[in-house]
Amino acid sequence: MKILITGGAGFIGSHLIDTLIEHEITIIDNFSNSSTDKISYFEKKNIKVIQDDILNLEQIKYSSLFFDLVIHLAAQINVDVSVKNPHFNHKINVTGTKTVLNFCVKNNIKNFIAASSAAIFGEPKKIPLTEESPTNPISPYGESKLLMEELIKQFSEKFHLNTIVLRFFNIYGEGQNDEYAGVISKFIKQIKKNEDLIIFGDGNQTRDFLSVCDLTEAIHCAIQRINGKHGLCINIGSGLSTSINELATLMISLSKKPLKIKYKIKKQGDIQNSLASINYAQKVLNFNPKVSLKKGIDQLL
Repeated sequence: MKILITGGAGFIGSHLIDTLIEHEITIIDNFSNSSTDKISYFEKKNIKVIQDDILNLEQIKYSSLFFDLVIHLAAQINVDVSVKNPHFNHKINVTGTKTVLNFCVKNNIKNFIAASSAAIFGEPKKIPLTEESPTNPISPYGESKLLMEELIKQFSEKFHLNTIVLRFFNIYGEGQNDEYAGVISKFIKQIKKNEDLIIFGDGNQTRDFLSVCDLTEAIHCAIQRINGKHGLCINIGSGLSTSINELATLMISLSKKPLKIKYKIKKQGDIQNSLASINYAQKVLNFNPKVSLKKGIDQLL
């Protein structure tokens, strides 16, 4: 199978390539969130690299490219950036997605998988979150991902595309970019520097943490079952709730270092509780997470 991965040089894309190595893979990435040093690594694995922006995909130089499947990971994922520069955020996440979808239509590419986010739900009134839970994003980032989902549904219906949207919850793993790192990556950095762990707020806020290894398996499951799916949105998480206090305590224990927890003022816009129901993912994709939080963190440490 010929697969194009947008944002393929990023954190998730780099892990996904290892899962899909038996396929003919091309990645397009502007390397704004990753190092161009990776190019030689990709080429050694016979992966074709297009160093360009997804907004240029409709240009004539790409008009003859054909793929069986596009996996759309390229995005602006920093919530703070989305608040400071909502226009830029919309340009990448909404206009960029539209450009990729138009590329699929023009090149008769019928299969499309995209990365969305739990941020579309905002501050939930009820957890766990199902695919039918109300959407109420509280940041321009969350809003842009919701608009992206609607675009994909429209294209899927109008042009008969097979499309699956995977709503990622809190993904962690090796190689996460410092600027976009989640709390686990930040705690790892503090532990390696022998610094006390910093929690913003009282630490009672909860998250659904999923190893990037399990995430790539979810994408692999979606590839195998994409036929006949039109604008299907699926929550991808562990289905388990962990408070930030519990996380910090676990990580200090695993590190075997005499570190403490320090608290700072809660960040504005920080969601209190987030938890995915993965019943639908289990039913439709046959997706079952395998890496426990303890095992995943232990490997990182």
